[in-house]
Amino acid sequence: MSKGNSYTVGVIILSIISAILLSLAFPPLNFFPISFIALVPLNIIIYKSDKLRYYVISASIFVLVFFGYLLMWVTAFMLKETEAIVSFLTLFTILFLIIFLFYFPAMLLSGFLSKKLPEFRFITVPLVFTFMEYMRNVGYLGFPWGIIGYSQWNFSLFLQSADIFGVLGISFFVYFCNSVIAHYLLFFAERNISKKYQYKKPYIPAIIFVSSFILILIYGAVKINIEESKRTLQPKTRIALIQKSFDPNVYWNNIYTGEPYRKNSKGIQGFAEKFLLKPEKFQSEEKPDGVTQNGTVSVRRIAKLARDASLSKPSLIVYPESVTLDSYGYYINEYKEIFDYGLVSNSIYPGIYNTYILYDMIRYTQTYHLLGTTIIKEDTNENAYNPYKYYNGMEFINDRGNVIGEYSKIKLVPGGESYPFQDNEFLLNTFPFKNIINFMYAQFDKAGANRWDRGRSITVFNHPNGYTFSGVICFESAFGDFVRKFVYNGAQTLAVITEDAWSYSDESLLQHFYMSVFRAVENRRDIVHNGNSGVTGHISSTGKIISTLPFWKPDYMVANVALNSDITIYTRFGEWFVFLCFIGILVLLFFATAKSLIELKEIIKKRFFLKQSAENEAVFAVIPSAKKVDEYINGEASDDLPSLDDIEEAVIKKKEKTQEVKTNTPIIDKNSEINNIKNNTEVIQKSKENSNIKGDTNTENKKIDLFSDKYTDYTKEMIDIIDNSKSYSIFDDNKYTSDISSTLTTIIEENEEISARDKTIKNNMKNNIKKDNKQH
Repeated sequence: MSKGNSYTVGVIILSIISAILLSLAFPPLNFFPISFIALVPLNIIIYKSDKLRYYVISASIFVLVFFGYLLMWVTAFMLKETEAIVSFLTLFTILFLIIFLFYFPAMLLSGFLSKKLPEFRFITVPLVFTFMEYMRNVGYLGFPWGIIGYSQWNFSLFLQSADIFGVLGISFFVYFCNSVIAHYLLFFAERNISKKYQYKKPYIPAIIFVSSFILILIYGAVKINIEESKRTLQPKTRIALIQKSFDPNVYWNNIYTGEPYRKNSKGIQGFAEKFLLKPEKFQSEEKPDGVTQNGTVSVRRIAKLARDASLSKPSLIVYPESVTLDSYGYYINEYKEIFDYGLVSNSIYPGIYNTYILYDMIRYTQTYHLLGTTIIKEDTNENAYNPYKYYNGMEFINDRGNVIGEYSKIKLVPGGESYPFQDNEFLLNTFPFKNIINFMYAQFDKAGANRWDRGRSITVFNHPNGYTFSGVICFESAFGDFVRKFVYNGAQTLAVITEDAWSYSDESLLQHFYMSVFRAVENRRDIVHNGNSGVTGHISSTGKIISTLPFWKPDYMVANVALNSDITIYTRFGEWFVFLCFIGILVLLFFATAKSLIELKEIIKKRFFLKQSAENEAVFAVIPSAKKVDEYINGEASDDLPSLDDIEEAVIKKKEKTQEVKTNTPIIDKNSEINNIKNNTEVIQKSKENSNIKGDTNTENKKIDLFSDKYTDYTKEMIDIIDNSKSYSIFDDNKYTSDISSTLTTIIEENEEISARDKTIKNNMKNNIKKDNKQH
């Protein structure tokens, strides 16, 4: 196997190891300590790879293995409406975007900075990858799943600093640990191979990491104690959570059969459905009657659970996302009078009947409700294709069944709830963009995606009992910088309502729930998280999971929620730490590019301004250039540095060779133009000799030039340098090496001056010759 192929195999193996180890830190195993070493192999690839293809291979393998495992549940959503090949192609598209929009650029930039500034490589990966994770939260394609900080949800002491830095700050310290370990592994390996990679203070990275890690743990211990003490004194309110656990994949308006959802496909499609769709997890208690629709059965189950929960006298009952697909507020506005008189039966339109069941239940419970439902509004745009706008939202309902507040979802799932450019009126109405967009939308429709209208405002509800709260819907809870805005606007507690049951995956439920743990700590708010079939639970302001309900089972729970009005650093300033990382990246880029420009300048100088004559090439092969000597001195590599005897011998050889060249130079036949050149040359030579004589009168100011085209004996000057230092060492910056460095610097400067002066004289000579020729 060739060296290149073996290196490629090594990159693949290290990438797979990192991906597998990091997967162990996420659900279902949740082995969080392994994340502190999981990315060490990936860091080694970043530090050592010297070809672009290695970064492409590593990023691709890592993302395909880690994110492919983490996000396998995404395909379950697509299988309901499309073929298996389309479902897996959708997942591959997501992974492709993660590779080439985020991980590959991050690895490439980290590798560049690490090689240009090896003494700072331990900090480059944390800075770049933390900023990369932030960019994964931004824009239409924002998708925060797989952020490494979420692996620390059950490391209570460590995650308390999220109220300062946010989850991305936690990610930074995890990356930092991996980077420092990889740095020292390579440091010890390189030290035994070459002295090139020695550092003046190699202990600095370890001190920085250990001290910061200890401070974070101390802060966590202190903060937990303070927050738990405060919670005992804070006002509290009872909030009931309803977990209906009804399969969302069965069609709302189909007749209820009590059977699990199945498509009974064959071939590859059937295998994929059997592997990913697990509808038997749902437990159906109702008996089918051959008439009642699925939507009605679902609403009746909700009403029964809410009536039971109301016996605990909660101030608020919270329901999952889209607990009813019938718009509660819309039907109440249209049919409230009929509802008040009870003139509704099962024979009426199902949407009206289902809304009446909820209305009757709410009036019975005599409490307030936060209902996940579809919100329908009239479109005031006269040219609109549809006269109504549809929002995925929640409605705040009083004890008499009236809607007193609402919130429409702002962060919509890309491709699942929103289409690209759906808010861009210019593109939607301009040829040819509108034709392309319409074709793309048709493909989304075939895949079973939905296009909801986007909400516009952050909403904080005021409860009559004297407290404030906000609700965020499903996907929104993954964005810390978004959720903090509700708290900053005054919410004393938060409710997360979600619908993750369509995935049939315990892992997807847990991944989403653990994000809420960070939202609780970041904002120091108690959070109630309510899922259709789980996870339904109560999280304290310290990230402690107080209580949860079993998955895939209809049930309810009542949480005693603390109310807090304090604002954390993260709530106030958001992702300030990420912007600090961005500034750090810019600083490293400045120094890295400045170093590259200096190297480029040296190359240009060597090629265009320090050309050597053919007669001196042999001498220069013996005598090292000023740049090479300077590199040897700074790198403390003395093995190849010539001795003083070698320098003296080279100077003598140069003298002898120069004299030999002069004696062997053939005499050119006389010619009028050549005679003019020789005469001018003699004049210039005499002027140089006169200047040299004047220079010799003051030996203290004489400049040493080992690399001049004109011969000068510098033996005496080199000996003087040595004699002035009683005991010299080539490794001592304060003795011989400093003299050599300063001398060589002077030589380079003088060479440039002489080169410019000679060029001017030669141009003058040519001009004089041209004038003489014209006169003749």
